[in-house]
Amino acid sequence: MKKMKKVLACTMAAAMTASLAACGRSGNGETTAAAAAETKAEAAETKAEEAKPEASGEKVTVTFWDENAGDQRTEYYMDIIEKFEEENPDIHIEYLGLSSGDALSKYQTAIAAGETPDVGGLNNSWAATVIGQGHCVALDDMFSAWEGSKDMEEGYMETCHTYNKDGKLYMMPTSANFITLWTNDEMFAKAGVEAPKTWDEFFEVAEKLTNKDNGQYGYTIRGGSASPAVLIDFIYSYLGTNEVFDADGKTTINCDESVAFLEKYLGMYGKYTPESDITAGYKEISANFDSGVCAMFTHNLGSYGSHVTAFGGIEGFTANPLPTADNGKYVNYGGALTGLCMFDTCENQEAAWKWITFMCDHYANSYWNQSIGQLPTNTACYGDEWMSGMQHIQCAIETTSQDNCLTYTSPAYLPEWGNINSTYIEPGIQSVMSGDSGTERLWRIFLIVYNHFARCIIYNAF
Repeated sequence: MKKMKKVLACTMAAAMTASLAACGRSGNGETTAAAAAETKAEAAETKAEEAKPEASGEKVTVTFWDENAGDQRTEYYMDIIEKFEEENPDIHIEYLGLSSGDALSKYQTAIAAGETPDVGGLNNSWAATVIGQGHCVALDDMFSAWEGSKDMEEGYMETCHTYNKDGKLYMMPTSANFITLWTNDEMFAKAGVEAPKTWDEFFEVAEKLTNKDNGQYGYTIRGGSASPAVLIDFIYSYLGTNEVFDADGKTTINCDESVAFLEKYLGMYGKYTPESDITAGYKEISANFDSGVCAMFTHNLGSYGSHVTAFGGIEGFTANPLPTADNGKYVNYGGALTGLCMFDTCENQEAAWKWITFMCDHYANSYWNQSIGQLPTNTACYGDEWMSGMQHIQCAIETTSQDNCLTYTSPAYLPEWGNINSTYIEPGIQSVMSGDSGTERLWRIFLIVYNHFARCIIYNAF
């Protein structure tokens, strides 16, 4: 774990200000940017002090953007906002829901126009991109003074400190996730197979569960939106390592085993998966599983509610961890956090901080994560009855507490990582699935991208 933290620290110390084109720049720009950011932060702090509501009962509005709005999530937020406003009658939360696919671009547009909300929800896959633009407020002092800080899970807080090269806290985590292999109980029972424990078993079970004549498939592959992030996590799970870069700064996926996995995994397409998977995103692969077309699919704890609705209750489906590697190691993706940040346009930082900490405190953090089926970030929630009664939550807790568990964080925290994935790696995945190119070409794309970031780390940090 210490070694992983060292890798994370080195990575983040270098990469937060660099896009693909920025690797060779000198430190002068960084110094100027840091000074400008400090000036903006001081101005925002002064502005916030001047704008504090007076004791006369003046009502303050805090604008809040939800980065992944949906009918259910919005309803849960409305419940929490109602409770918050009851306890804080001088503060009104003005909610705006964004679709997950558009959230990043909405933030980037708002930052460019200077029209950001007071508080915004961030997704781990692009949190660093937003934070790295220098318009989020450092929360360290507020966090230190907050009475509830002692209850926040330490590992999650450490991860949040890696989202910017200065090591400061810009995002408060509200939920944590766990990569989950969801299985259809009835389809597994009819085939006489059990949930796979190893990757070899995974590929065997996918074949046994496939009956193309009956329109049944063993698995559904995410070939469209966000497919690179999924595939990268699977490669490290298959290799059984949590080291993204070795001691020499070179990518650890430069090995024959990585090519072998790509061939096996993407080779399932069209044989043991629907042909429509080549462009499938979350909605499509989730629908394949919920409708009984596919016996297995991989997502995270967040799809639990969808399965409950589709299966008519909490039975009929099971959450499982990803298979273990040949070395016996289970690799857990530890960077799957979502949380809240405060933007420097906020005129009432005290009120905004009250909203952020309300979402992180025991009541709201427990209600929110029970509702969306994810892991709380406040340790006071761990004794709540609901956590012991949810199979998928217990699967996550039991798996990550095992001695053979390694925690890995992908380079999702690197600036422009999401854009690079969608521009280069996602088309590469689809090219392999369609048969237009081989897996070795995709592997070489991975190497170019990873080695590029390794060079950025070395040149910028040292």
